[in-house]
Amino acid sequence: MNENKPHNSIRRILPAVVFIAIFIVLLIPLSYILRRGGDTKSRFMGFYAEPKDSLDIVMIGSSPTYSCCVMPELYGEYGIKAYPLASNVQRPIAGQFLVKEAEKTQSPALYMFEMRMYVGLEVGLGGNMAYTREVTDNMKYSANRIDAINAMVTQHITTEDTDKYTYYFDIFKYHSNWGNLIDPVQLRSWRFSSPDPLKGYKITDKVGPAEAAPVPDDPVPMDLDPYEEQALQDLLATLKETGAQALFYVSPYVLKDEDAEKYAHIRDVVEAAGYDWLDMNQYYDEIGLDFSRDFSDYGVHTNAVGAQKCTVFLGEYLRDHYDLPDHRTTDDSEQASGTVTGDDPSWDAAYALWRSEYEAAIPVIDRRIETGDFFVFE
Repeated sequence: MNENKPHNSIRRILPAVVFIAIFIVLLIPLSYILRRGGDTKSRFMGFYAEPKDSLDIVMIGSSPTYSCCVMPELYGEYGIKAYPLASNVQRPIAGQFLVKEAEKTQSPALYMFEMRMYVGLEVGLGGNMAYTREVTDNMKYSANRIDAINAMVTQHITTEDTDKYTYYFDIFKYHSNWGNLIDPVQLRSWRFSSPDPLKGYKITDKVGPAEAAPVPDDPVPMDLDPYEEQALQDLLATLKETGAQALFYVSPYVLKDEDAEKYAHIRDVVEAAGYDWLDMNQYYDEIGLDFSRDFSDYGVHTNAVGAQKCTVFLGEYLRDHYDLPDHRTTDDSEQASGTVTGDDPSWDAAYALWRSEYEAAIPVIDRRIETGDFFVFE
């Protein structure tokens, strides 16, 4: 009788194990489907859908990352495949974990980090947990995601959304989004991998005119907020492990003197670590920026016209400073017509779509300027 006890125990335990396994298998895709939809979800799913080791550049940062650089144009005009792992008001502490996430499927020759959020204050950023969820709720379930949550949901922040388990299992946050189960777009997210038509770029034809602020020639470096400083040091340490090159940059906007002083500090730190620095605010004329026309929201984010100019500037800079492959196999006449044939039809299609939407956006932007139909903050 004693010999049968192990078998009886296995028989009792096995159904529970099977039930738990089935539950987990169903829970993960259900969580992905119920997550809140939007540009960031589509952008991250698009990143996961890119073929393994196919990207030349991974761009990490906040909203200026995907509003300033047109990834399809960078491909169509320069043959460079770049993709943004970017989210709205992305807290700097997220950077190291997004590098680790990128390294799971990609081996980019270059990382680009948009640095605007590093001149803010962590209390202001961390106090709104939407800025954390923009990252953690758009990562696949993994040990790296758990590490990101542990680092980003901390005790020094006071928030109405402190139930940490809802970050680990975000289905508890979004359990009421049952409408997603009959939404064909959201159903495609069951694997959290679905191509993004514009490769993470978000086009806008909005206009919010501004005036360019004087850019200091030689600002005195100013220390960062302690949390941002630590985030920068942690990012540099993580980056060293990859062996990749990195370009730390600032996209153009209405620059404040205090921001310029903090950027001077960041420049000194990253250059001392052996990485490159580019402040696009030093090149308004070279970019050809018109602050009365090229911004969607009063000097914060570029619209389609401003983004196109910035992309040309970045494309020339990348071609001159880095040895990146050209994935196109077309001649100049095909490029001029918006037709590109490369090693991945999805990038050719993204470039054609961008050209079409860009051409449609130009007269809308002109009309908004003519009629004074300017952006209104909600």
